[in-house]
Amino acid sequence: MGRVITVALRLLIWLLLTGDPGRVNVLIGVLVAVLLPMSRRSRRLPLRKLIAALRDSLLAIPQAFAEGFVLLRSSRALAEELETQSFSDSGSALLIFLEVFRVTLTPFTIALGLDVSGRAFRVHRLAPRQEGR
Repeated sequence: MGRVITVALRLLIWLLLTGDPGRVNVLIGVLVAVLLPMSRRSRRLPLRKLIAALRDSLLAIPQAFAEGFVLLRSSRALAEELETQSFSDSGSALLIFLEVFRVTLTPFTIALGLDVSGRAFRVHRLAPRQEGR
């Protein structure tokens, strides 16, 4: 089951990168996804956490469009904030990737890198300025 999910996510990333849903491109994507080596040291992935991470990543897409429209229409300056977000407690590379993908997808946030502890990542966030600041 884990191999199928990995191949499907690799194919999805391939299609997002190429932007071509044609038969030949899908076939090339499947070949690339299958031929890339699989990690032998991956942990068992809890299905609930995977579904929650996928749901959050999919919900980030409309949020990204909404934030993009706010950026286009806003004439006010935005305040910058730095915050730290911890990884999911399972430590799965796939879940960490989905969390960083979700953060980086939206225009108001970007993952800057690992925190000094190595168990969290730094996030740069834009937010509307508070009145009186």
